[in-house]
Amino acid sequence: MKKITLFMVAATLLAGCSKEDTTSSTFENFIIGVPGQVDDGTVGNEENLYEDDLIAGQNLDAGTVTVSVVDGNIVVTYTSDGDWQIDETHLYIGDLEDLPTTPSGNPKIGHFPYSGSHGGGTTTVSYVGPELAEGDCVYIAAHAVVTNTASGQTETAWAAGLPMGGNSWAMGFEVCL
Repeated sequence: MKKITLFMVAATLLAGCSKEDTTSSTFENFIIGVPGQVDDGTVGNEENLYEDDLIAGQNLDAGTVTVSVVDGNIVVTYTSDGDWQIDETHLYIGDLEDLPTTPSGNPKIGHFPYSGSHGGGTTTVSYVGPELAEGDCVYIAAHAVVTNTASGQTETAWAAGLPMGGNSWAMGFEVCL
């Protein structure tokens, strides 16, 4: 009788618990910091609004991504370090709500407005984006495919930032002028 009662109590408790909905969108999962503050990159420098690591394979330092403003326009520069070269780049600059994502919240890098394939030996790639007026903020997601020329290892890479959500390791950040 004790076993049946214990089972009924446990079943009642389990039935009362509901599974939490984990299908929320990228935008609800993404936390943007105070305008002008980002992850661990530089902040507020007039030349560089942001500079941080280009992370390959989730934990390898393959270079840097720098965001600056030149003649009022955002300029995003990917620079590889050491034996790494840049094979492809995909860049999103804009409102977080407009970031192209799958229903599960993963970014659709093939739909990013700036992209390119780059020849062997490419170590620097820059894109000139939209104008940014004082007080404006934009969201940036900088993705790349990089290859280590010494080992032949090819990896996806993201500019260091905050996790986007979804079920990938994609990262992004906000910059403000």
